[in-house]
Amino acid sequence: MGVLMIQCPSTGREVSTGIEMLDVEQLPAVKATTVCPACGCVHEWTKHDAWLADGGWQYRVFVAH
Repeated sequence: MGVLMIQCPSTGREVSTGIEMLDVEQLPAVKATTVCPACGCVHEWTKHDAWLADGGWQYRVFVAH
């Protein structure tokens, strides 16, 4: 299982969407939004903009703070 990640267009940082899944291709072909922890803006994205971070450690470290 991995955490779905996107890239913040303002900072270039990898950010978590907070979604855990097995395969990006499971997502429907629709636009989604995420409030970005890197810049505070709302970003639109699709499954073509996203990738899985193995194990989701990035998300779990962020939540722990």
